Amino acid sequence: MNNFKNDKINEECGIFGGYCKCGDIAPYLKCALLKLQHRGQEAAGICCGGEKQTLHKDFGLVNVALRNVKIKGNFGIGHLRYSTFGDSRKENIQPLKVSYMGEDVSLAHNGNVSEARAIREKFERIGEVFLSSSDSEVILKRIIFSLKKKPSLWTYEEVAKCLEENFSLGSYCILLYLPNRIMAFRDPFGYRPLVFASCEEGDFVASEDVAFYGLNVKRTVEILPSYGVEINESGYEIKKAQESKNVCQCVFEQIYFACAASNIFSKSVYNTRYKLGEILAGCESKKFVADVAIPVMDSGLACAIGYSWALKIPFHLGLIRNSWMERSFIQPEQNKRTKNVLEKFIPVKSVVEGKKVVLIDDSLVRGTTSKEIIKILKSCGAKEVHMRSVSPKIVNTCLWGVDIPTKEELISYNKTDVEIARQIGADSVGFLPLERLSDVFCGNIWCKKCFKGDEK
Repeated sequence: MNNFKNDKINEECGIFGGYCKCGDIAPYLKCALLKLQHRGQEAAGICCGGEKQTLHKDFGLVNVALRNVKIKGNFGIGHLRYSTFGDSRKENIQPLKVSYMGEDVSLAHNGNVSEARAIREKFERIGEVFLSSSDSEVILKRIIFSLKKKPSLWTYEEVAKCLEENFSLGSYCILLYLPNRIMAFRDPFGYRPLVFASCEEGDFVASEDVAFYGLNVKRTVEILPSYGVEINESGYEIKKAQESKNVCQCVFEQIYFACAASNIFSKSVYNTRYKLGEILAGCESKKFVADVAIPVMDSGLACAIGYSWALKIPFHLGLIRNSWMERSFIQPEQNKRTKNVLEKFIPVKSVVEGKKVVLIDDSLVRGTTSKEIIKILKSCGAKEVHMRSVSPKIVNTCLWGVDIPTKEELISYNKTDVEIARQIGADSVGFLPLERLSDVFCGNIWCKKCFKGDEK
C-alpha cells in the first residue's frame, strides 16, 4: 500500500498475523506491531476472530491506535501504515475487511502493485465502488471477483494463481484472513521481507523476525520469494505460490527500514550497517581529519560505529533522539518533516562544541533532515560538520512501495557533492561509491534502481 512526500526514505508498512494456540491473539498482535513500529507510524489496525472477524483500526502509534482494544479470537492479522500510494484517511488504514457471500475476509499488504490503477479503472467502469484509494483494496477485490465463491472455499493455490495472473509486476507481502485460516504470500521478486515462526504460543508470520522476540520460538523460516504459508488450527504448511522470477530484494530494507536487531533476507541488519560504515571510512581521503563521529539516530548508529572504528575517530552520541517522535522519513508532509527534525533531535553541546564533526547517516533523500541537523550542530558551536552517507547517491524514484519523491526533489539528482554540501550547509559531503555497495550486497539479487536509474 502506498504517496511520495517525506525526507528519509519512507518505510513501506509492517504486517503480522497468525493463529494463537493459547487464547486470544489480539495481545500478541499489539505486542508484535509495537516491535515493528519503525515500519509505519501513521496508523495501525488489527482484525481478529475465528469464522467471524472484528476489525479495529485508527490513526496514531500502536499504543494510541490500539489503546484498550479487546477482541476475542485465536486468528488475526495486523498492519502498520505509512502512506505511500493512497492518501491519509481512515478508509486507507489496514487491515481491509469485507463481507462476501455472508463470510468475512480481510487483507493486510506491504508493498505496491503497479497494475492496480488499470484494474481499478476496469472495476469502476462496471460500477464497482472503492472505499479507499489504496492498491490493497484493488488486490482484495480482484481476488474476490476472480474466485466468485465463499472465502471458506478458497484454496491457497487459487489465490496464488490470481495474484500471479493479475499482479505479476508488483511488490507485495500479503496476509489474507479467511474463516479460521491465514494465508501469506510473498511476491516472486522478493522485494519485501516476510518471515514465519512456529512457537509454543502459535504460528505467526511477520515483516521482520524482531516481531517474534519474547515468544518461545521453535522454528523461524524466511519465506522465500514466490513462496508463502497457510496457517490453520491444525498447524501450518509452507507452500510455493508461483514460479520464481529474478529475485530483486530492496537494499533499503537492510540500510534503513528494518530494526537493527532483525535478520532480513538472511542477513543481520546490524552487521550490514556496521560493514557499510567500515567501507565508507575506507573511501575517505587520507587528508580527512575529524574530531568526533556522531550518528543520525537510529539507523545511522551501527554505520557510525563501523566508520569510527575503522578511522579510529572517537565515537559519541552528539544527537539524542526523542524516542516519542515519529521517524522523519515517514512523515507524510514536508512542513511536518521540517518541524519534526527540530523536535526529534536534541544536541549534546559538550560533544560537538569546538569540534570538527563527521555526521554519519544511512542516506540523503531530500536533504531536509540533514540541513536542519547541521544547523542545530553549528548553533551548538561545532567548528565544522562533514556529512557522510553509507548509501550511494539516490537519483531515482521507486515503484515498489518505497516513498522516494520525484527525481527533482532528490537532493542528489543532477548535483555535485559541492552543490549538495552548499545546499545543506555542510563543510563537505561524501557518499558510498555505488560500486562498493556490492561489497555487502553481493550477486544479482538486489534492487539498486534508486541509485543508478532504470537498471536493476
